[in-house]
Amino acid sequence: MKKIFLSFCLLSVLYVLAPGSEFNAEDSIRTYHLGDSILVLANRYELSIQSMTNTVDVIPVRKYNEVTTHSVLQLTDIFSPQTFVLEKRVVGYGVGSQGSGNVNIRGLGGKPNSGILVLINGRPDFMGIFGHPLPDVYGLNSVQQVEVIRGPSSTVFGSNAMGGVINLVTGRPGRNHIRASVQGGSYGTFIQNLDYSQKLGKTRTRLMVSHQATDGHIPKSGFQGWNVMAQMNRQFSGEWLVNLEGRYVPYEFDDPFMTDDPGDLGRTGRIRRGMVDFGIEGPLGRLKNSFHLYTNLGHHRFNDGFESHDFTYGFSSYQSMDYSSQFQLSLGLDALYYGGKARNVVFPQAPPAPELHTVSSVGGYLIGHFDPLTKVSIQAGLRAQYTSLEINELSPTAGISFLPDKNLKIFTSYQKGFRLPTLQELYLFPVSNPELKPERVNSIEIGTVLFPGRKNNLQLSWFFNDVNNIIQQTANLFPPPPLKFQNGGEAEQWGVESRLSFTPYPKSDIQISYSFIHPDNLTAFNPEHMFKYFYNQAVRSLQISLFGKYISDLYAENGEKSPLGDYHLMNISAGWPYRMLLINVQFRNLLDREYEILPGYSAPGFHILAGVTLKYPY
Repeated sequence: MKKIFLSFCLLSVLYVLAPGSEFNAEDSIRTYHLGDSILVLANRYELSIQSMTNTVDVIPVRKYNEVTTHSVLQLTDIFSPQTFVLEKRVVGYGVGSQGSGNVNIRGLGGKPNSGILVLINGRPDFMGIFGHPLPDVYGLNSVQQVEVIRGPSSTVFGSNAMGGVINLVTGRPGRNHIRASVQGGSYGTFIQNLDYSQKLGKTRTRLMVSHQATDGHIPKSGFQGWNVMAQMNRQFSGEWLVNLEGRYVPYEFDDPFMTDDPGDLGRTGRIRRGMVDFGIEGPLGRLKNSFHLYTNLGHHRFNDGFESHDFTYGFSSYQSMDYSSQFQLSLGLDALYYGGKARNVVFPQAPPAPELHTVSSVGGYLIGHFDPLTKVSIQAGLRAQYTSLEINELSPTAGISFLPDKNLKIFTSYQKGFRLPTLQELYLFPVSNPELKPERVNSIEIGTVLFPGRKNNLQLSWFFNDVNNIIQQTANLFPPPPLKFQNGGEAEQWGVESRLSFTPYPKSDIQISYSFIHPDNLTAFNPEHMFKYFYNQAVRSLQISLFGKYISDLYAENGEKSPLGDYHLMNISAGWPYRMLLINVQFRNLLDREYEILPGYSAPGFHILAGVTLKYPY
């Protein structure tokens, strides 16, 4: 690891001395110039790059979906430093504490993954009972862009944004087109996608259907799922837009690792998820408005008898206004009503008791962005959160950025994050505790961004997390049961991140990142060292990408328990366009490394995925 770090430092020096090239957003990893770029953060507010006081990664999915196999979360694992995604299958993730798809950002995430908030077009997406996102819902076909906000972000986004936020932007129906793809590969893996868009006057519609299936790389690890999404939007009264989006995702999987399996039967699960979002957005004078009503419904059934129904109903309203060239105000109000019930249909007397549990939550935030001087930007804000759990939270933020030079930014920020206890932790099982309080984190970040060329940039940052009130199972002073969920865990984490993005010559992209974290006692899936690389080269019309990561000091449990071996995972992909067709092939785990992603659970070895995509505009 010392050699890797020294190599990164040497590349950074060479990079600073390298000449910059002209900016072209279509042939590079998404980078921005400090003076002339605006970001819309998680569909909630606009902010110039020079005014930002924390770190955000923006990943254009359509540009890079040829380097993924089944989920946009794979892109965060490639392009976002200090982000670790747990994968143990060829296709699909599954659910549960031993499932995969968990995302840890800067040492926080949880198990299951309720400490990272996933948004779809700015609205929270999580399972109402267990509080975690459902990663198999997030296919590739419908997502246009991924935004990763590293570090606590509860001021704007509320509960679960302790470690950070991942916002999936589905985009809007575009010009008339048909896009269809078919892929097949090792372990009986097949993936099919269809994307159809049609414009009728001022109304645009879009239908996307995808299917994924695999036999799995080890016995009883198969997966099969569908993802159906429909969109319709219509523009009226000038710039106002009405959007309706719905999604239905049924999938099934087998996972022999999720529980004790003396009969060697595996553990099959059947998941059904449905979501609807209705939104209206547009300007009113200088005020930019967005209003959304949405719902998220789910049914989960496992062969051990566990069955659950969960729901989420939500309303959100976001506004922003530029009062002057120096001052911008952003505010929002969101309300959630979520819950569900579960039971064991095989053993009705066993927990959980089939009772309905619900939570109501209302929160509002106000953030001001002030540029008192040409080269200085200040940000400050506060959220107030009220819940039916008799838990009320205040979550402040503050930050400042300074531009000593037009190509250099220095910034620092303070963020407070929190996570409400889930219904599972509060009520469902004997270990539950209705007296639980929220987990909290206070975080500081200091960083710099250097732009010696419009397409080249070097990012460095240091962060510190003071985590408290961690919910964990501890010995019960008044058994039974012998164990019980309690608040009280603490951790002091710190780490450094570095990312180098540059173009050494035309039609090439290189991104290299190295991150280190001292996770304290929260070692579960928080590797101490991560080295990631991505290299894309165009040879005439052929696009070739080489990408991978080296992971060191990885554990499957907190407290440095269940150590996993270090590993280097290398992949290569190639795409060749021919008229309306794109032929692509991927070689995953190119070096055929043997490693474990969970104790006793081997990761997929070398495997291939190849296919063809038809793009037909009309």
